[in-house]
Amino acid sequence: MIAKLLKYEVQQYIKDHQYDDPFLLSLKAKKGGDFPWEAAIEQIHSLQKAKGKLPTWAAAKDIIWPAPLSVEQASSEITARYKAGQITGKSIVDLTGGMGVDTSFFADNMQEVYYVEVNEKLATLAGHNFEALGKSNIFVYNQSAEDFLTASKKQFDVLYLDPSRRDKSRKVFMIQDCAPNLYEIIPRSLEKAKKVLVKLSPMVDLSLLIRDFNPSKIWVISVKNEVKEVLCLIDEIKSPTLISAVDLFEDGKCALFEFEPGDEATAQNEYALPLKYIYEPSAAILKAGAFKLVGKRYGLKKLHVSTHLYTSDELLLDFPGRTFLWKAQIHQDKKEIARLIPDKKANVLTRNYPLSPDQLKKKLDMKDGGENYLIGTTLMDRQKVLLWCERV
Repeated sequence: MIAKLLKYEVQQYIKDHQYDDPFLLSLKAKKGGDFPWEAAIEQIHSLQKAKGKLPTWAAAKDIIWPAPLSVEQASSEITARYKAGQITGKSIVDLTGGMGVDTSFFADNMQEVYYVEVNEKLATLAGHNFEALGKSNIFVYNQSAEDFLTASKKQFDVLYLDPSRRDKSRKVFMIQDCAPNLYEIIPRSLEKAKKVLVKLSPMVDLSLLIRDFNPSKIWVISVKNEVKEVLCLIDEIKSPTLISAVDLFEDGKCALFEFEPGDEATAQNEYALPLKYIYEPSAAILKAGAFKLVGKRYGLKKLHVSTHLYTSDELLLDFPGRTFLWKAQIHQDKKEIARLIPDKKANVLTRNYPLSPDQLKKKLDMKDGGENYLIGTTLMDRQKVLLWCERV
């Protein structure tokens, strides 16, 4: 099928229709003949999913895409490039190769890269795409991670695992639900490499990860304030785990907030009613669990012990998260809100509040958008309030 999809007329069809609706294309497709209509339309569907996520791959010539679901499950280019920069050594094995995105970026930093994938079709496509991308230092193995570890006599610097987080059609995020079984394969991997790097679901419980695997480092990686993945590095270092909340930006920069679990456990916050500015920590910091420490480090006061919002009279320009100018404290009163926000448009957030954003919007008859923010929250005096704010 790769040879058929690489034919000029097929590639031209994909190029000409790359912005069209795949479903409508399938309705118009001619039946019969030698043209691979179904496969070509699937290429268009996958390419559309890859354009924003994998710009380097999408711009390369002769890339053959796997099914759209594989593209969805693959790492984004921005996260793959970052994780490749976090490891050192000469050789790495990607034991769960999949589409091969992480593997391809590892190849930019390591001399020898071994791609291992049990699915024959995915392995064949990945091998072709590595050639199309000019990654000549990647060696492809179509076998299971367990079989590769058994057969290989080599020692490696790093082994990488991105276990499957789907049980048939159901997404899973518990460590014990992943395949391959991390409790079994990590000890075997440490016999073959000095370090094991594992990619996990954004939903994973970090406390269990630390308890069960004692990683030397955990990265909580966020893009556009959405946690995309959790990485953990397991090696011979037995010091307290270093947790790094990472916010990646499209210009290549990143913001880091690092700490050890003990730092958070001993941190103490001061509390205050809303002052001039309100601060919401980034999604990565909240997932990492630095609920108290972020306020302490930046000299901020917290609104309530269970409200992870902070406040100050002076503007902090380098706060890792969103900053709001507080304008007024208001009640759940439609008339008051209509007077303050005549167009009834606002971005509604709730933090430690009895209603969800959607429930609050419905109750207040608000529409999304505009410059205004309404934050439903609980203050240190236990009042449930709405804070009318503007984004700084």
